[in-house]
Amino acid sequence: MVNTGETVLKEDGVLPSCTKRQSLCGYACCKFSVGNWIMLLPGEYELAIQQSLKRDHLSFENNTHVVCSSPCKKGDLKPIDCSWYPLFPANQNATKFLVADHRKCPIPNKELIDKMLAVHASALAWEQQHPGSLEQMVTLSRDFVGYMPFPYKIENSSVADMTAQELQDIALPNELPANYVCKEWTVIKPGYSAALTPDDEK
Repeated sequence: MVNTGETVLKEDGVLPSCTKRQSLCGYACCKFSVGNWIMLLPGEYELAIQQSLKRDHLSFENNTHVVCSSPCKKGDLKPIDCSWYPLFPANQNATKFLVADHRKCPIPNKELIDKMLAVHASALAWEQQHPGSLEQMVTLSRDFVGYMPFPYKIENSSVADMTAQELQDIALPNELPANYVCKEWTVIKPGYSAALTPDDEK
């Protein structure tokens, strides 16, 4: 997650947990070697144009599917999806989430709880301004590659563990293979699985 571009919400989404691990993962979130892509939220493209954010570094399949062709820099549009990474809402009230496969993003789940709460608030605010957005986000995210169900949820304004059934209910059809190794990682470290990092198990 490179802190250079700017979202239409003027948020960068940078995490200390991310910054301290970038020498390990090699900015894998900015690479697209496994067929993943960035989602632009409903109305985000139009708002980026209004704010004169540059878009030359992005390749657009349409106004929702985007791929980076080079890292974003000052003045460039940084999609909200990138600022939310490695989380993404998985239901229409943004209380359950997907998380990037930890063989690609090494941030432990337990260090993403505050991020989950921030994404929840941001997604609900976007839904208020653009009704139907969360439904579209959830539908489009079913095609994501390399995301797993996040083991925590928001319930009655508190953080709770997801049940095994809830995790299964939001699991995506496109998982990375069991023998997947991220090509962008600069250091090969054992103990990372799709759902857990070594730090999660401590």
